[in-house]
Formats: sequence, C-alpha cells, structure tokens
Amino acid sequence: MRVGVILAAGLAQLAFIACGDDEPELSDDERVRQIAGVAELAANAYAAAGPEGLYDYLAPQVTERCSKINLVATLDEEDVPDGFRRLASVEFDGTEATARVVQLFGDEERETGWVFASLSGNTWRLIDVPGLDRCRN
Repeated sequence: MRVGVILAAGLAQLAFIACGDDEPELSDDERVRQIAGVAELAANAYAAAGPEGLYDYLAPQVTERCSKINLVATLDEEDVPDGFRRLASVEFDGTEATARVVQLFGDEERETGWVFASLSGNTWRLIDVPGLDRCRN
C-alpha cells in the first residue's frame, strides 16, 4: 500500500513536469533571471509592508533624492499589490532594463513597467516604479 502511494505521487509529479506550465519562457539570459528575482522580492515586500517595503530595492541614485519617509508619502495614493505574479518581459538599454511586472491586486492581475539599473557586479536595483518620479527630499 505504502509503495503504491509513493509510486502514485511520483507519477503525478512526472506528469506535472512533462506537461510544464503554459507560461512562455522569457529568456535564458542570466540578467533576466536576476531581474526576475529582484522584481519578485521587491513586489512581495511592497505587498507585505507597503511602499516602505520597496525602499531596500531602490538604487542609490534614487535613495539619495528620496528618503524612506518621502517614499511612503509619495506612493501613499498608489494601489498596494497583494503580491508578485510573474515577469512578462524585459528590455535592455545599456545598463538599464525595463521590465513588465505582473502583480496581483485582489482577483485581478495588473502589468506595470519597472525600470532597473545594473550596479557593480550582477546586482540590479529599481530606479523607477509608477509614482516614484514624484519622490523628492
């Protein structure tokens, strides 16, 4: 009996892997994977803590002009997402990348543009999200 349950679980897992998911692969580009990871962390931090959650994911050139207190005040009128869904696309322009980030807002998915900058090494940080351009110290 126990072997049958283990075998059934294994077969179910293989069937899931064989079917794959219906979402297209973005790229095998390591930069896309790095940006996807930062986007997911930032979006979930935003969902959990509001605008304050985004602050640790901002590039230094943004935090120099936008304090955490001002970020919270600036993004106060923006809808706070419920979580990250996926990265729809990424386009590179030199050391910057524009990503289409799909987030959950209740039962709805919304796609917005986030801009990332490459810092030294393989680190990516946010330089723009909707409403961030209004933030000044």
